[in-house]
Amino acid sequence: MGRCILLGLFLFLGQLQAQDSLSLDELAKLGRITLESPIFAERDSANQKFLNGLQSFLSVEGNYLKPLPQLTNMLRLESPDKRFAIYTWQRPDAEGVYQRYGIVAGEFKGETKVTLLVDQLEKIPELQFDRCKPEEWPGAIYYAIRPMKGEKEKYLLLGLAMGKELNRKVIEIIEVGKRGKISFGSRNFKVDEWMDKTLRKPPLRLVLTYNAKYSATVRWNENAEMVIMDHLGPPEPKMKGFYQVYGPDFSYDALYWEDGWWHLKSGVSFNTGQVIEIKPPSLPTDLPKRE
Repeated sequence: MGRCILLGLFLFLGQLQAQDSLSLDELAKLGRITLESPIFAERDSANQKFLNGLQSFLSVEGNYLKPLPQLTNMLRLESPDKRFAIYTWQRPDAEGVYQRYGIVAGEFKGETKVTLLVDQLEKIPELQFDRCKPEEWPGAIYYAIRPMKGEKEKYLLLGLAMGKELNRKVIEIIEVGKRGKISFGSRNFKVDEWMDKTLRKPPLRLVLTYNAKYSATVRWNENAEMVIMDHLGPPEPKMKGFYQVYGPDFSYDALYWEDGWWHLKSGVSFNTGQVIEIKPPSLPTDLPKRE
């Protein structure tokens, strides 16, 4: 009797695993539906199947090292030392608001580990000061990862979180321990003022918040070895702090790494050397004009 129960349990678990084990072509199709279907129920269902299928795929030893170019609905970043890879994507809801999803996968101490990231960006009370676990992830679509000299388990991430009225560019630090334990946010920013506010304590991440009609640049510049970013501001001084009207003012700031800290440098002029061309974005025409 006991053997029959165990056999039935193994068969049931095998069926569940088979349901989640999808081919890369199937995952690619689900990813397209997640973004393109006009029906929310279809997008939501496809996204859940994509999430489960990707988790199953990444649970296989060594699969986190595969580039997966066919999965065009997500961005994959591999850590420079190949310890792990991070996968992020988004799904629009019925109101057109994006919910973000993420997975970190790697091999630690000979064991494959897959960690689900749960988007809590809008619920984190102090976004720039809170250290976050995977289940309270400050969700963003990450498009760049950089090592941090002298910090073997920490990596700099650059990401975007789109909104209906406000967009955010997130300058984040992910810490991945020897056994794969993950946290977001680290006290490595020596920044006293940010986005027209004096910070009462060192931030654990930096967030640029601006009008969703604008495009703001935050990129790693290999020649300068700095994060180069648009300086954001309001069209008039009296609007300082009202991030709904913030946008690029055609000047640039930078973050550079020195003595274990990211330092902020304002009013940066630089030569891209034709490697990364940074242009001021077009401005919307329906915001108040500058005097």
